[in-house]
Amino acid sequence: MRLRSLLVGLAAALPLAAQSRITVAVSNQTNSSAGRNGRIESFLSTGLQPAEWDYTFFHDVPGGAGLLWQLAPQHVSLQPLSQGVPMTGANQWDFSTLDAVLIPVIGTGDHSPVLQLSTGPAFMDDANGNLLPGNFAAFAAYCANVVRYYNTGGFDANGVHYQSPSPYHITWWGIFNEPNINGITAAQYVQLYNLVVPAMLAVDPAIKFVAIEESSWGTQSQIFVPPFVQGVTAPVDAVALHYYSTGDQRDTDQTIMATIPGFLADLEYVEAQLQTNPALAGVPVWVTENNVNADYSAANGMSAINPGETYVTDLRATDAFFAAWRPYLFSQLAQGGNQALYHWDYDADREFGEVDGTSGDIYLSYWTDYELAHLFPSPPGAAILQVTNSDPGALEALAVRNDDGSVAILLANHAVRNGTDNNGPGVPANVTLDVSALGSFSLATVTQIDATTDPSAGPSTQSIAPEGTIPISFPGYGAAFVRLAQAQPRTSAAGIVNAATYAGGGVAPGEIVAIFGQNLGPAAGVGSAASAGVVPNSLAGVRVWFDFVAAPILYAGAGQIDAVVPYAVGGQTTTSVRIEYLGAFSPAVNVTVLPAQPGIFIQNSAGQAAVLNQDFSVNSAANPAKSGDAIMIYSTGEGATLSAGADGLLATAASPGQPPAAVAVRIGGQPATVSYAGNAPGMVAGAVQINATVPKTVTPGSAVALSVSVGGASSPIGATIAVR
Repeated sequence: MRLRSLLVGLAAALPLAAQSRITVAVSNQTNSSAGRNGRIESFLSTGLQPAEWDYTFFHDVPGGAGLLWQLAPQHVSLQPLSQGVPMTGANQWDFSTLDAVLIPVIGTGDHSPVLQLSTGPAFMDDANGNLLPGNFAAFAAYCANVVRYYNTGGFDANGVHYQSPSPYHITWWGIFNEPNINGITAAQYVQLYNLVVPAMLAVDPAIKFVAIEESSWGTQSQIFVPPFVQGVTAPVDAVALHYYSTGDQRDTDQTIMATIPGFLADLEYVEAQLQTNPALAGVPVWVTENNVNADYSAANGMSAINPGETYVTDLRATDAFFAAWRPYLFSQLAQGGNQALYHWDYDADREFGEVDGTSGDIYLSYWTDYELAHLFPSPPGAAILQVTNSDPGALEALAVRNDDGSVAILLANHAVRNGTDNNGPGVPANVTLDVSALGSFSLATVTQIDATTDPSAGPSTQSIAPEGTIPISFPGYGAAFVRLAQAQPRTSAAGIVNAATYAGGGVAPGEIVAIFGQNLGPAAGVGSAASAGVVPNSLAGVRVWFDFVAAPILYAGAGQIDAVVPYAVGGQTTTSVRIEYLGAFSPAVNVTVLPAQPGIFIQNSAGQAAVLNQDFSVNSAANPAKSGDAIMIYSTGEGATLSAGADGLLATAASPGQPPAAVAVRIGGQPATVSYAGNAPGMVAGAVQINATVPKTVTPGSAVALSVSVGGASSPIGATIAVR
């Protein structure tokens, strides 16, 4: 009797959640009212805050850059504060803190971060640290110099030349951070934006701008957005919002989950406001800061947002709670038309981070964003399917059909156990997922993230039967990612060859390779176009991974991909290659890494080499080179370069990319004098131009043998040029 009473009392104190039973049915019909004209087009990204408190992260955590690569973020946000602001006084500059973060970041991901000019140099501020309106013009001049530093060869100040060490330029720029809580009125922000943007465009007319970066939502958007929409005259390429569910660790799980519909309503309000200005009607909305809790520790260990309260780390941002909350939010915002969702921030503590800023430990938040980024890649985006959900108050369900016919499904179990839970366990649920309306598939996988997931190892992906109904069991808060497909990408070591000669046996750093296989990309092949002077490393949903680095892609199709081997493989003996297409990965293939594997590009099946004569005309039997003249030979596979190779960068005359090993040319079996060997201007790094002189003693002919060697490695026999 006493035991029974004790159990009854325990049950009253800790209510036990019943097992939920939920059914989700996915239709074969597109939900044309959701997303962007019926498609989900929202990319995933993350952010970092260069400042004295975390600028050593990439030095202290050697694996931090590799993890950032694998996250596949686009336009990573960089928000320099304090010593991260490079102007330290009137005409005084120090980029060291900012560059300690920015240079590693611009070398990863899509090589295209957003640098937020988040605050003015301290001497331009008032006593509260807010930019004085009287210094708006000085701030515009400061911003213009930062553009010069990264994009146009630098600037001089006090007899010192300041210039970025990175060959990559910065295309995207954010104008100020959270002006609505940093002492700037809505009218003043319009004035600031209209002053700063033209000053920056005068330095580099190719750059793009992210506007507003508004903190909070609801009434703040109503105060700040309409004046901007009505008064802005400078170009706007994206509008940014910041969404945090709370500023108080004491808020309950229920309170935090309930903010998501409010975020959606705010997003739709901002989108509607943009439509009122024809110049802004097509401008995307990006959520560039997002997390559970915005609070942080003040200098005295007290809450920065709640005066008088001791700061307490909110663990919900890195526990199973996040694995439910973030996918729920992603689904709602993406279906509302949002086009980017950022984590804030990448390297931080248990309240904010994806990767611990000190130890490099991985949190569940990292794996949650990893799955969202890879399963719902944008571009190319995917068609949103109609879904019937028996309990949308407990479970978020999102289903999309990719352009190849595969289907990706997100299920997020966000049910709160009771109204007083703070980082509670959630409610266990058994979900029956009905995909019978979609037709038959040959492959199906499920990846789950919940309280049982080991953050250090990440979630495991299980193969499941691609049947009409799929059972999914949740122990509580968490997400399940289901993928249905007909085929998996596949290649082999023998299928990875030099793109100029089709010779295999290994790859060299910077070598342009052709990768052959099955189901590698879209049925209708797609060629890439450089953006801001960089060839993309994601094309039509395709990525090629060499270890943890995504390679620049020149062409992607179902049977063939043309890509450039990342320079990072240099010094290794082997590299592991995987093809990713719309979230599906091929089995890893180990390939030998060679110092060099030169190959001459061929114009036709007869072996005519891709060569220009001295007058820049194309060499051919009808247009031979003259003995004693210079020719330009186009090849690849030179290997490492004297300066660090810049993956995907279009070469210029200022970036010669010369190989450290000797380059030799033989024409008609005779050695030719080489005057230049390095990057081919205007082509992707890895395309090699060799200038050589045709020996006067060469016997003329329409098919004179041509070969190139680098450090003793020679191109295959068969290339020819015409000589008269």
